[in-house]
Amino acid sequence: MPPAHDLTPFREQELAPAGNPAVVRSADGRWYTVTGPCPNCHANSVFRVAYGVLGPYKGRWLGRRSEPEPHSGSILVYCQCGFPHPDRPSESPDTGCGAFWDVPVP
Repeated sequence: MPPAHDLTPFREQELAPAGNPAVVRSADGRWYTVTGPCPNCHANSVFRVAYGVLGPYKGRWLGRRSEPEPHSGSILVYCQCGFPHPDRPSESPDTGCGAFWDVPVP
């Protein structure tokens, strides 16, 4: 069982992923969902990103590609635990502890 949530002070920092985050592509192929613990505050994290470029595909009627290019490399995940971490600036758009990490795309 993962450790309980730690109410660490807010700090923007890049960390290595904790454990083995799961990366799953949605059934309709439009999204990746990354789940796993935050490496800083240990809250369970669920992060969703689009599979490719949003919007209509350029050149669809000209015989070019009909699907967006898939992600390659890694997905940048941000903690979105929702806990009121101390020292979080009021203007910060983040809803977590400020940690972010890269997760490889399968």
